[in-house]
Amino acid sequence: MGVHTARLSAQLTQTGTEIAPPPGAFDTARHPARRTGGIGRTNLTGASDAPRKIPGLRLFVEEARPSVQLIFLMRFLTGAVLAAGGRFSGLGASVFVAGIGWMLATLFTYGINGVCDVHEDLVNRTGRPIARGDLPPGIAAVWTWLCAAGSVIAMLSTGSTLLTTYDLLFLLLGYAYSATPLQLKRTAAGASGSVLLMGLLTYAAGWTAAGRTLPTGPDLAVACAMSLWMAAVGAVTKDFSHVAGDAAAGRRSSVTAWGDGTARLVAAVGALVVAGGFAAVAGHRPALLGPAAAVLLCGAVAVTVLCRTTRGDEARGRTPYRAFMVTQYLVHLAIFARLVWPTP
Repeated sequence: MGVHTARLSAQLTQTGTEIAPPPGAFDTARHPARRTGGIGRTNLTGASDAPRKIPGLRLFVEEARPSVQLIFLMRFLTGAVLAAGGRFSGLGASVFVAGIGWMLATLFTYGINGVCDVHEDLVNRTGRPIARGDLPPGIAAVWTWLCAAGSVIAMLSTGSTLLTTYDLLFLLLGYAYSATPLQLKRTAAGASGSVLLMGLLTYAAGWTAAGRTLPTGPDLAVACAMSLWMAAVGAVTKDFSHVAGDAAAGRRSSVTAWGDGTARLVAAVGALVVAGGFAAVAGHRPALLGPAAAVLLCGAVAVTVLCRTTRGDEARGRTPYRAFMVTQYLVHLAIFARLVWPTP
């Protein structure tokens, strides 16, 4: 464990006792309904409303972070539309089925992350359903594996061996990121490498679903740039607000391993390098990629400024990551807008 991790862990440990869960965290001793698995809630008469709803589905989707699920879907669709020559009308039924399969795969990936990160999320006070005690980990685990099974079934139904292979690789990577024995999330390199591959696999699944084995030039440019954006910027800035939990879990994240200042410098430089590189490539296809490149440059500047101005400000620790996320959305929307309203 690095010096920074050791220092942070020492601050979180009190005479050898476990870290107390934050207010609102689940306590099975005081909440017997949650101890039994939480399927439905018990009213004052003792009757359960479980038959009237699917146990934990809404909470499971919330645990899997809808904002992240949406950006993965946008990546998939971007790969598919660009591979189809920029024509939304060129997307067939296979893209729809594969898109559902890929969404289930990302639900699995982030669902299992929530199941495996209960302790860290309690320390970090993330407020997600498992950490706040509204979703029992056992119920979340059931939904997680149902999503994995559904994803494989959907991909098999497309009849594409390549799509199914991409899906299985994504599922394996998602499992290896969060679960033992690998837990790639435990190191900065493992986390960044994982999200880089997840991004590339998502774009590749999109263009494969559209009927291409190899990507188009714009497809490849967007896939590489935005996957690097995930690895160099997103995987680092997310650590700024997770320091306490990472230290408690013994992770060598970017902050606990390198220190806060170095991690912020890496994220800032990474943002500018990725955006600059994409802008250079976009110069060869300015009509299609120019607006997206401009958006990415603006987002890189915003991330760089926020990495500096939020240092030491715990209340704004997540702001650079939010800027990273908003930039991703705007870049993909810029591409979609250019395809819908092409330059005369």
